[in-house]
Amino acid sequence: MRPVSYLMLGSAPLLAFFLYLYFKRHYTREFSRLLFQSYIAGGAGVLLLLVFEFFSIKLGLSNLRSLNRIIFYSFITVGISSELGKFIILRYFIIPKNKITRPIDAIALSIMISLGFSSIALILFIFNILNIQSLFPATLYAFVLIPANIMFSVIMVFFIGMAKILKTRVVFSLTGLFVAAFFHGIFNFCMLTSDFKLLSLFSFGSTIIVLVLGLKAAFSSPELSEQ
Repeated sequence: MRPVSYLMLGSAPLLAFFLYLYFKRHYTREFSRLLFQSYIAGGAGVLLLLVFEFFSIKLGLSNLRSLNRIIFYSFITVGISSELGKFIILRYFIIPKNKITRPIDAIALSIMISLGFSSIALILFIFNILNIQSLFPATLYAFVLIPANIMFSVIMVFFIGMAKILKTRVVFSLTGLFVAAFFHGIFNFCMLTSDFKLLSLFSFGSTIIVLVLGLKAAFSSPELSEQ
């Protein structure tokens, strides 16, 4: 493990701190408090990943000796569990708050959740708590984990926000969860198989999608409902 990997431990909290300062200056005190709560809740969301990881180890599914095991681990053990934790926080504790009046507000909170998640996930990875760091370059993973999780959260919250606007909560909310989990699964699959060409293509495509969704949310006029 290179020393720069350990330096990355402070990157997510630092980004969260600057994001908090920006919104504290331009938004209300209540919204700033919600940002802080989102960051803490995002860190707690890692607990679901640990539960899935625990059962994968007990069932022998974390022994990635075949392509099927890698696919299962990437999409179910890590992808679904990581995004489900964020989804529960976003859908049932953050989005319903009456301080959120625009889709872009929800995106800011989802980014804070992803930064909280990344802060704890990096600790688990760098100190090898999940026993997977030897399967791919540690320094690369430490650099790409944070932007990757931000992208997944933006994709998810866009669909959850659309669910609130269009009153079709179940369909759009679940779409957001499974699309984010699918993207997270592809990301982990690329890392575990060391397919960096596919990872580059995936990163480029994901960035374009997130930019389009982010711009659409930024210029959307409909307000999010409170229910």
